[in-house]
This record gives sequence, C-alpha cells and structure tokens, in this order.
Amino acid sequence: MTFSSCLTDEDSSLVLDASVVINLLATGYPIPILRALAIPIMISDNVVREIERGAVNGRQELDLLTRVIDDGVVGVAELEGDALETFFDLVSGNSSESLGDGEAATLAFAHRMQCSAAIDEKKATRLAADRFGSIKIITTVDILAHDTVRTSLGDARLADATLRALQLTRMQVREHQFGWIARVIGTENVEACSSLRRLAKRLAGTPNELTRVVTEQG
Repeated sequence: MTFSSCLTDEDSSLVLDASVVINLLATGYPIPILRALAIPIMISDNVVREIERGAVNGRQELDLLTRVIDDGVVGVAELEGDALETFFDLVSGNSSESLGDGEAATLAFAHRMQCSAAIDEKKATRLAADRFGSIKIITTVDILAHDTVRTSLGDARLADATLRALQLTRMQVREHQFGWIARVIGTENVEACSSLRRLAKRLAGTPNELTRVVTEQG
C-alpha cells in the first residue's frame, strides 16, 4: 500500500503540538515547510512555554521558534473559555488518561476551533480518538509528505530535512509510514536512525530485509 499524507485540502487550519514543532525546527527548513501548507497554523502559548523550558535545559529550538513566530508563519493562541475547561480536564486524572500541558492545550484548541491537530505521541492520539472523535490527527510525517511540501523542498532538501528530524529529535514514524520514509532518506540511512532500526526489525525481522519491506510498503 502506498503511503500518502492524510493532510489534505480539506484541512482549513492546523494547530501544532510541541513535539511536532521541535521536529520541524530540527529539519532546518521549518519556514518553507509550513509556508508550503498555505493554511493558518497555530500553536498554544503552553507549547511555547514547553519549548522555553527545554531551552533552559540546553535545547536550542527557542531562537528559531521565535523567528518563525515573528515572521508570521505561525500564530500563538491563549486558551480561554471552553478550551480552557477542556485543557484542565485533559491534564487531570491518572497518568494513563491524562496529558502534559502542551498536548492537552493542542487538543483543547483543536476541539474548540474544530481544526486539525498535529501530534506525534500515541497516547495523545488515542485519547483524542476516544474523547474527541471529530478532531483529525496528523503527524510530522504527514506534514513532510504533503504534496506542496515535497514540491517546495524538492527531493534533496526533503531527504535532508527528514533525516535531520529523525536523527536530531527521533521523529516518530508509524508502521504504515516506514516505506515512504525509507525511500525518502535512502534505505542506506535507516541504520543511522535508532527509531527506524527498531521499526525495521519489527516489520521485517532483521534490518537486512529493508529492501523487501520498502517494496511491500510502497
């Protein structure tokens, strides 16, 4: 089965979780990638604070995020009203049924505005499906695989961007996305990405069978 991005022309706006923002910043091309989508893109102020805390701990994303915001590529939203109530509900309760501030704020905003949410974490994706069936969840890979992003970057820059996100931030890849990812970066680079090595073993038994996996996936 050929993988294609689930981000389509029907998505009129998009809100990004911190993990997706960090992945996109790591690509080296966050501005051309996000501009290529040609839709309004938002992040919550909770996500900004989460990335600020990471900067204090030595991560380098904050300066680039500030540039992305200052250039008007993404907007920053503050939760209020119903969205704030939804946020508090999502961060409450036991650990298996609650989320961190950034993920909760992203889902609360998406639910309030009836827009799509870009989130990579599987627990947040599961809770979104359980509690907000109307929210469409996409991943970082869906953004990279979108036709306009691929056209805007070109094959070489897309391969570089994808490999950087995999190596620098360990971008999550779903099983059905593996074949596309391996073709973009080249099967010879899969071994250089720890998360892909584990996924390849799960899909194919051993990394030596990567070629067969890519053929079957694509």
